[in-house]
Amino acid sequence: MQRHPTHLQNFVMSLIQELDHLKIPVQDIKLATNNFSDSNFIGQGGFGRVYKGQLPISAAASTTATGSIRPSTTVAVKRLDVKGGQGQSEFLMEIFMLSSYKHENIVSLVGFCEEGDEKILVYNHEGRGSLDNYLATDLTWVQRLLICLGAARGLNYLHSGVGEGHRVLHRDIKSSNVLLDENWEAKISDFGLSKIGPTNQELTFLVTNAAGTFGYVDPLYVSTGVLTKESDVYSFGVILFEVLCGRLAMIGQYDDERRFLSHWAQLRYKEGKLDELVFHKIREQIKPNSLRTFSRIAIQCLKFDRKQRPTMAMIMEQLQISLEFQIGCRRISRIGLWGSSTGGSPWSLQLDSNQKLRKITIDHEDWLYSICFTTEDFSGSLESSPRHGGTGGNSGGRISEVDFNGDEELIGILGTVGKTTGRYANYIVISSLCFKTTKNTYGPFGKETGTSFSVPWDVGSFAGFYGRAGFYLDGLGCYVKATI
Repeated sequence: MQRHPTHLQNFVMSLIQELDHLKIPVQDIKLATNNFSDSNFIGQGGFGRVYKGQLPISAAASTTATGSIRPSTTVAVKRLDVKGGQGQSEFLMEIFMLSSYKHENIVSLVGFCEEGDEKILVYNHEGRGSLDNYLATDLTWVQRLLICLGAARGLNYLHSGVGEGHRVLHRDIKSSNVLLDENWEAKISDFGLSKIGPTNQELTFLVTNAAGTFGYVDPLYVSTGVLTKESDVYSFGVILFEVLCGRLAMIGQYDDERRFLSHWAQLRYKEGKLDELVFHKIREQIKPNSLRTFSRIAIQCLKFDRKQRPTMAMIMEQLQISLEFQIGCRRISRIGLWGSSTGGSPWSLQLDSNQKLRKITIDHEDWLYSICFTTEDFSGSLESSPRHGGTGGNSGGRISEVDFNGDEELIGILGTVGKTTGRYANYIVISSLCFKTTKNTYGPFGKETGTSFSVPWDVGSFAGFYGRAGFYLDGLGCYVKATI
């Protein structure tokens, strides 16, 4: 049965007609690759075989980032294999994506060829190949963090920077699709399976046949067929654990829990034994705060409930914090935002260098209505913050206070995120909180129901709280500082 072109394919084909400056004669590509010689072969993908070549001056039609013409360029040439399962739609989508969207962490399209049976894509050659080849090498922890940051920037651009009203859902994020240039800068590649979705709603989604690579693909996408930007986030979380653990997402030789890295990492994280999975060549390099920050955001990416997964902007922020903890230049940073990121209004309590937290006052019942704080400065003067939450007289009828001794340090919080019931039902709120110090654990305040979270930090690191609040305590996060 003959397939009719989709509206997108018709649009892309009309666009391609406007891209004559990117068309490269097949004869020039054959010359660049020694007629697709095995000696020029550098890889194999779903699209087909990939060759390295030196494009002759007459064919180098691409321009540099500054607009000057390249007299010649080293290229990677992807030649469509008509038997490989991918075809015209992937070919057109790749040209559309890479001619429309430009970013330093996205691969650059030099040109394309469509002559007779040949369908060929030509890219700038990224000298170090793909990330999957370096997982179990001597790359330092700082190098690995920088690579993750670069890839996160590229994916964040696709999700929120490509233009007003739409975003790109990659659909096949994996370490073999993260390319590295000579300076180890990461580039997102392979857009043949990508989709374009709207951004005028909290959760952009498309109903499609599930696609991607086993071991990386979002299990919720597989089970429902609903594709969201959080599906890419799940796959990116798998890459983060690959980088940390020095191994691929799936290893077929195992027939136990080690086979799928995402499952294995979640088990060990829950047991508090994730450090056992850290790649042995970097285990001694990683500073505790850096590992804690990195693993916390990576595990959030793998949450089954896509609403609990972070945005790529949040991931970038946490990777930057992890890097700064590692290299020793971090001052104050934010850790997470548990609960709702949209409910109520934002609030913040950031301690000055001469302040200490002395008391927390909580209004609670089955969830937290409000919270306020009392601080003390070096002179012994006490100051109370505003009441965050409980607007409109909302009250649970029970007030609890946590008084800290002068030598008592807050070293972590534990809690749950749940939904309200009754008249104002289904609001996402903080349903319970515990406070852990160097001497005691206080709480739980509220009812331990919903999704749990736990945030530890080193003695002396606590620098305050922030969150969102309205009728309830909708969201809560922490400020921490480096102890280096």
